[in-house]
Amino acid sequence: MKIKDITIIDLHAHLGSYFEFPIRQGELEDVIKKADELNIVKLCVSHMYGFLYDVREGNTLTLQAAHKFPDRILVGGVLDPRLPEIELEKEFKRCDPQVSMWNELHPALHNYPIKGPGYHRILELIQTNPRPVLFHTDESNQYSKPEFLLEHFSHFRDIPFIIGHSGNVLGGFEKAMQLAKKFDHVFLDTTFSRNYWGLMERMIKTVGASKILFGSDMPFLNASAQVGKLFTIGISDSEREMIFYENARKLLSQ
Repeated sequence: MKIKDITIIDLHAHLGSYFEFPIRQGELEDVIKKADELNIVKLCVSHMYGFLYDVREGNTLTLQAAHKFPDRILVGGVLDPRLPEIELEKEFKRCDPQVSMWNELHPALHNYPIKGPGYHRILELIQTNPRPVLFHTDESNQYSKPEFLLEHFSHFRDIPFIIGHSGNVLGGFEKAMQLAKKFDHVFLDTTFSRNYWGLMERMIKTVGASKILFGSDMPFLNASAQVGKLFTIGISDSEREMIFYENARKLLSQ
C-alpha cells in the first residue's frame, strides 16, 4: 500500500501560531495544501487563538475556516474551563450546532487541572448532545496527566473520548493505553511528539487498531512524518486503513 492508495481523516490539527513553537505554515491555506499532498480529505481543526487568548474569537476563526472549506474542515470547538458558568454555556450553545468534535480541551494551555470542576461543567454540557471530546494529555505536565481522566471516563459514558497525544511520553503512553483498554468509549491518537521505537506496534497490540485514530497535530508537527510513520511499521493494510480513515468515519457518524 502506498499513500496514493489511502484516504485519511485527521482528527487532531490546528490553525494559527504559538509563541513557544517555530510554526511557519499555520494559516488555513497552508494546512489545506499539506492535506492535499497527503490525501487528507477532512481535518478537524481548532484555532490556537482560542487556547492562548480568547476562546470565543478562536472558535469564530475556526467556524470561518469551515465556511471557507466546508467539504474539508471539521469544526473542533474549544471550551475554556475558567469561564464563568453563564459565559461557558453561552459559548457552548453558540458553537454546538456546528461542532464535529470538541477538539481539544487543553489543560496545559489553560493552566487548569483535568480534574477541576470547570471541565466537569463542560462535560455536563457536552453530554446533552454527545460529541467526541479530545483532551490534550502529557504525562510530563502537572495538569495533563492521562490518569487524571479516569473520573471523567467513568462518569460520562455517553461521550466518546480521545486521549490526545496518548500521554506524549513513555510513562504516559502506558497509562493511556491501559485507559483505552479499560473503557470502550476511550480512544488513542497518533499525535505523540516522540516516536519511540516500536511504540505504534505496541499500541496496536495492546488496544487494537480499532481504538486508534490518526492525528497530525499540524502545523506543530510535520504531517508528512506523521503519515509516514504508519507506512514504515509492521502492520497490515487493513489496520492502516482503520487508523487513517475508518475509525474516524465511524466515530463521526455516531
